[in-house]
Amino acid sequence: ALKRFHGSSEYGREMEDIQRECFALDGEKPKKPWQLFSDRGVRWQLITVIVMTMGQQLSGINAIYFYATYIFEQAGISAEKIPYVTLGTGACECLTALSCVRRNLLSCPQGLLIDSVGRRHLIIGGYLLMTLWCTVLTFSLTYQDLYSWVPYVSMTSIFAFILSFGLGPGGITNTLIAELFVQSSRPAAYMIGGTVSWISFFTIGMLFPFIV
Repeated sequence: ALKRFHGSSEYGREMEDIQRECFALDGEKPKKPWQLFSDRGVRWQLITVIVMTMGQQLSGINAIYFYATYIFEQAGISAEKIPYVTLGTGACECLTALSCVRRNLLSCPQGLLIDSVGRRHLIIGGYLLMTLWCTVLTFSLTYQDLYSWVPYVSMTSIFAFILSFGLGPGGITNTLIAELFVQSSRPAAYMIGGTVSWISFFTIGMLFPFIV
């Protein structure tokens, strides 16, 4: 199956990892979600996943997707241009997704962008850039009536915010669970991460209009 998935013979190392993990588990049964909370061996991994998942959802990225039309209207973009500008947010997501995959499917000496730069740098750098573009967006929305070009600064800030999110927290958070947990704990960790993600998703969707 790995050979068919990879489309080449470069699957031996992955097969070795799977066999090594299977041997290490030695028939250990899958854990339940509540068992992870009482397991000190995975405490910091679980805290990392919960904090990263909440940060991903509460960073403001979903508010942009939920209320993109409203935000662009407040930024002074004309109504006939808003649908095309909204499509641009999706194009930014596609761009970040493509930049995080292998540059060459058959031979990739540089590997993944995430592996090349490092998860720590991408996470910290991504959130710092998101903070920067949020600050720029705040000033551009405040002073958008002074100059005709200021609304375009707001639009650029939103695109840059999405790119910073996709190349940083967005591209890393979803892979953390598979990397931090072994197979016996992974399904329960995904349940916890998914629950935290959807609760945060619902919270920002409901509270954003009142915050505005």
